[in-house]
Amino acid sequence: MTINDLKYITPLDIQAAHLNVTSAEMYDEAKKFNQHMYDMQVKRRRFLCDKWGIVILNVIMLALAYYTAASSYTSLIFWATGGRGPVGMATGGNLALTYLPLIVYTAAFVYFVMIRKLYNWKLMLVLSLIPIFAHYAYIVVAIANTLLAKKMYDIDCEIADEVGYPSFTELHLSYIRDEEPLEDNGMDTFTDEETSDDLESERKPNPFDKYRTRWEDGEGLLRDSDIQDAVSDNE
Repeated sequence: MTINDLKYITPLDIQAAHLNVTSAEMYDEAKKFNQHMYDMQVKRRRFLCDKWGIVILNVIMLALAYYTAASSYTSLIFWATGGRGPVGMATGGNLALTYLPLIVYTAAFVYFVMIRKLYNWKLMLVLSLIPIFAHYAYIVVAIANTLLAKKMYDIDCEIADEVGYPSFTELHLSYIRDEEPLEDNGMDTFTDEETSDDLESERKPNPFDKYRTRWEDGEGLLRDSDIQDAVSDNE
């Protein structure tokens, strides 16, 4: 759905997230619009779930990688620079070279993904290749990052041209209508000028006005007891 598909809903209505409904056709379009916004929100939630899936996965794996990279069993660079032994017992190896790809990947991930919010799957694949030689686990992480980013990319391409992107806020509907001219045979209306002397002469006296209390006395309606007393007096 694009803005050109809408007849009654304007960009200002979408920005304000509010629409004053004045016809059945407008209500029908607003109902379809809100249903479409809900469908787009579902897709947007899937996008956000994939996004936070990538973030959580990489935060956990980076923490584990920094802790276990200094081992010939987990890091090709550590092994290639002479390091030998398991995690916590390894000796030798060049730790600066071992941790350098992890540091570069961490900085690149924070900049491109967290700050720039670039979720292109090709970029994610290139970034994920950086720490592979520092830790073998990033072979799996690179595959997971690429698949999740590809899914996010497809969803974003699908919803990017939809009206209401990216928030897809539903419209709050109100039903306040302007006064419309009465049809023929309807009740007559009078201007402010006509509601003074012109109508005063046509007004018939109400026999129960003398029993009516004033608003400033705390009441404004005729009491049932007053009416009953007046009827009894007339009889």
